[in-house]
Amino acid sequence: MSNKKICAISLSTSSPMLAKAAWKDGELFVAEVTKLPESRHALEQDLITQIRDLERKGFEVLVEETSDFITSRAGVRVRLGDTGATGKPVLVEALDIYRELERQKALAFPRGAGSRFQIPETLVDMDRDTKGATVYRIDWAQLKAEHCLTMLCCFGTTFHNVASVQYLEAMMGFNRRPELGSAIDPLKTIVRAIEEDAINKASSSPLTGKGSYL
Repeated sequence: MSNKKICAISLSTSSPMLAKAAWKDGELFVAEVTKLPESRHALEQDLITQIRDLERKGFEVLVEETSDFITSRAGVRVRLGDTGATGKPVLVEALDIYRELERQKALAFPRGAGSRFQIPETLVDMDRDTKGATVYRIDWAQLKAEHCLTMLCCFGTTFHNVASVQYLEAMMGFNRRPELGSAIDPLKTIVRAIEEDAINKASSSPLTGKGSYL
């Protein structure tokens, strides 16, 4: 797993919040948590600009919201109740990652956070239906903003936004750094300009290949 910067935003709970985290060498560090305005208008005014700025800085920004009010313009919407890549709800996938990181002591929360970000064991209950398929019963009433942030950060460690510039660059081997110029670049420019000027002044006879003959 490659190192990355993650920003998790919870908007579907009663107390909207934002967390910044770092996924480094197989460990997740939730470093900073801030409260967001509850007003929809205030969120629109501030959050979209903030998300775009974070994305420019290389953050993977995951937003948990029911609609696409924010994510239609910035960030990536993640709904914990949706089905994930494994067929389980995203919440359950994130919970599996959370438990593994906790078990391996590879998860750190902000200093003084106490147990606010620790997900209760009773949040999800698993059962079998009449056909033997696993059924996940999620107690949504227990879910707080801090729990959402924890799971979004955990989910972000394995999430890859295939539409992001960073992902495309990593997959295609692109490099944003400009190519170093050559000492003969000015000469190349002059020669190219002379060639183009000669072509433009040429006649439109069949022998020149102009005038739609070739």
